[in-house]
Amino acid sequence: LYAGCGALLLRLPLSLSVPHWVAETIGALSEGDHASATRCIALLCAMGTGDALGDFWCIYLFGVAQQRIIRGLRLRLFGAIVRQDIGFFD
Repeated sequence: LYAGCGALLLRLPLSLSVPHWVAETIGALSEGDHASATRCIALLCAMGTGDALGDFWCIYLFGVAQQRIIRGLRLRLFGAIVRQDIGFFD
C-alpha cells in the first residue's frame, strides 16, 4: 500500500505537467519557433511516457495491496467459521 502511494506521488507531477507542455507547444508553434516546439514536444512525450509508466505501477501496486487485504479478510473469516461450535451448523 505504501509503495502504491509512493508511486502515486511520483506520478502526479508528471501527470500535471502534460497540459503545461501542450500549451507550451501550441504557443511555440503559433510564434513560429520550431526549435522550441520540438523541445516541448520531446518533453511532452517524455512526461507522457513517465506518466503512463507511473500509472501502470500505481494500478499494479494497489492491485497487489487489494489482493493481500482480501486474502487476509477471507482467512480470518474462514478461521472464525472453523472455530464455531458444531451446534452452530445445525
